[in-house]
Amino acid sequence: MSAVDGIRPSRPLERLGIVAGGGTLPLLLAEEAKRLGWQPFIVAIADGRQRSWEGWDHISLPWSRTGDVFDHLRRRNVSKIVFSGTISVRPDYRSMLPSWPTLKMLPELFRMTQGGDDSLLRAVAQVFERRGVEVLSVQTIMPNLLLPLGNLTNVAVVANHEAAIDRAEIAAVRLGLLDIGQAVVASQDRIIALEGIEGTRELLLRVADLRSRKRIGRGEACVLFKAFKPQQDMRFDLPSIGVETIAQAEAAGIAGIAMTAKRSLLIEPQKVADAAQTAGLFVLGVQDMEDGRL
Repeated sequence: MSAVDGIRPSRPLERLGIVAGGGTLPLLLAEEAKRLGWQPFIVAIADGRQRSWEGWDHISLPWSRTGDVFDHLRRRNVSKIVFSGTISVRPDYRSMLPSWPTLKMLPELFRMTQGGDDSLLRAVAQVFERRGVEVLSVQTIMPNLLLPLGNLTNVAVVANHEAAIDRAEIAAVRLGLLDIGQAVVASQDRIIALEGIEGTRELLLRVADLRSRKRIGRGEACVLFKAFKPQQDMRFDLPSIGVETIAQAEAAGIAGIAMTAKRSLLIEPQKVADAAQTAGLFVLGVQDMEDGRL
């Protein structure tokens, strides 16, 4: 896969804020930003606080002190920020003792925590933009993570896979319209499982359990589809998979994974493609339905 550079700073050592959740993406993003000439400042929150950020300019903020972030950004002259990584548990601001800056933001924070993930992330962007901080997307810095059209592996996509992909995609887009989730597992004949608030990992664990209880036939080929939501902001929470997803899909007996091309992310693309090839799974980028498919 050919490398494509992201945007570079407009001045030497310009600061780039990185709000870091869990997973490998925040560290990969920080390393790439540094390579491009940015000076990263890491704001570790939620799952991202479990990683050691030693060697990086960083702060680690519990939910009760999230309002403090703007003082830290101002002190470092940070005017651009990227959100990356997973957050497994939403904050419950009503049951914590907040810092004074966080307390002053509580009306905004309460509005942010209402609705689905898409609503939440749009509200987060507005909070930063009202304070003069531009919110960039991960793919602005790392465009090479975007899933291209087509099959990344040599694993064939046969007719029953194509039928399952079509069924799963329609369901996933409708799920996204309701701001519930992104992922659906389907066979050519039926929907197997829908993603709710639990996330893709637990969705695939459910599918593995269904298969172990013979609720899914031995010859019933299933696919995982992760769809870009029709109303989704491209700066946040694009459908994504990593090497771990391949292992989880293989354990669940999934035949392959399809996602919205150019609007989904591969975390470490070559490793994902190699792992899928080894596992005998296809990884397929399909055209967005809004761009003319179906």
